Amino acid sequence: MTRRIATAGARKNFASLVRRSAAGERIKLTRYNKTVAIVIPKADLDALEDCEKNPRDAASKQDQPAEHPRRTRSKAKQAR
Repeated sequence: MTRRIATAGARKNFASLVRRSAAGERIKLTRYNKTVAIVIPKADLDALEDCEKNPRDAASKQDQPAEHPRRTRSKAKQAR
C-alpha cells in the first residue's frame, strides 16, 4: 500500500513515517499535490540496487522468450 503525505505533515510526523516504512509501507511525499520524494523500506532499496548492479540478469530472466532449439538438416538432405 502506498500512502501520500504532504511534506509539511511529514516533518511533524517523521518518526512515525520511518516506522511505517520499516514495516513495509511505501510513502509518497508531496508538495503542492505533486510527488517529490518517496520513503521506501530497506528491502525495496536492496532490490533496486541489485537491479542496478545486474540489469541484464533482471531483464533477461523475465523479458526474453525462451530460445528454440536450432533445426538441423536431416541426413537425407545433407547428402545432396
